[in-house]
Amino acid sequence: MPIIRHGGQVIHFAHVPKCAGTAVVRYITNRTGPMAFWDSRFFEIPAPQRWTKSSPQHVPLEMFDKLFPPGFFDARFAVVRHPVDRMAAVYLFQLEKEGSVSPETRFEDWLRALADLPGERPFIFDNHTRPMVDFVPEEAVIFRMEDGLDRVQAWIDDRLGLGPDPEHPQIPRINTRYRRLGGKVPEFDISDEARALIGDLFATDFERFGYDR
Repeated sequence: MPIIRHGGQVIHFAHVPKCAGTAVVRYITNRTGPMAFWDSRFFEIPAPQRWTKSSPQHVPLEMFDKLFPPGFFDARFAVVRHPVDRMAAVYLFQLEKEGSVSPETRFEDWLRALADLPGERPFIFDNHTRPMVDFVPEEAVIFRMEDGLDRVQAWIDDRLGLGPDPEHPQIPRINTRYRRLGGKVPEFDISDEARALIGDLFATDFERFGYDR
């Protein structure tokens, strides 16, 4: 849950995992300097010595709002994504990058395993499998990835009073599957079964953010 302080404003970016959060943070950092409540080296700390179960950028809203009183922020915003695409991105990242998923584990089987671990699911994979509603405040300005990150950038620039910057003209593409695999991206088919499982697991996200199942 990164915090931006710039031009006399304090702004909360409700960072939903696998929704271009790192790219947005990189853009803002390049323009305004380091953000608070962001630790890219969190997992270099041995687990018993970590102060939270998740990295600061992925702290759930319920816990975050216990630390910051109402009215503390001048603005709050978030980027969300279709739940099916988001969960596919989480699965592929764990499969292809983190190696936490066996190549024999189908997407459907992985989703069923999440459903069977209700007590553990909120914190596994650094909260990547939490519903988006667990991160996004009711008063936040919401942007959908499908509408393009240029809208996010325009809002950030306007809110922070940032003018054009030739060195950082737009939000960069970071952590994409295309970059991760060196430009060779195999097709990934999502079955009706997987879509139905995601519909059940993330029903609150579909409802709140207006996505079609």
